[in-house]
Amino acid sequence: MKTFIATVAAGCLLFVAGAARAERQQHGRFLKHDISIGVDTDVGIPLGNYSDVNNVGAGVMLNAEYQLLEMLGATMRVGFEGHMNRSLGTSTTDMHVHAIPVLLGTKYYMTSNHQGLFGAFEFGIFDLMSSVTTPVRGVPTTTTSNDVKFGMGAGLGFQQDRWNARVNIHTQDVGNFSDAVVLTAGVGYQFGAF
Repeated sequence: MKTFIATVAAGCLLFVAGAARAERQQHGRFLKHDISIGVDTDVGIPLGNYSDVNNVGAGVMLNAEYQLLEMLGATMRVGFEGHMNRSLGTSTTDMHVHAIPVLLGTKYYMTSNHQGLFGAFEFGIFDLMSSVTTPVRGVPTTTTSNDVKFGMGAGLGFQQDRWNARVNIHTQDVGNFSDAVVLTAGVGYQFGAF
């Protein structure tokens, strides 16, 4: 299943790249192609079953965007999302799940020049770092685990010059879709381009 999803994703990226090339050749001019680099900050809220074992968190992500067409960009975001402890039962067990996302995606702008309202789709891996602390004979004992999962998400945002605001919903594990859903909202800033 993972191989199938990866094949479909690679095919979609090749299709978009081919469409970009055809668009440039059709109009007989080259569009301005550049890569913008920035940082996104967000607040994450686990939803559904995930909120039973994880709490509200915050994150920061480095991002890069390559302009494919006048209204379409390819993106990459890498960062860290840390979450506060969730107390279970009679507050004797604390747990959280931090994440390191590495995401590839696209952004489609509703207007030209990569400004205004946009929609985004992303897929990639989430390195999920779980920690559970329970008292054993009165001594707090921590158990940790590290799992790499395939995830995906979508979002809406608004770009104004170098600033953007965005809301996303991601599943951090496609195999357990409803057990790893996080709603994020935040702002970002593009600090450079080349």
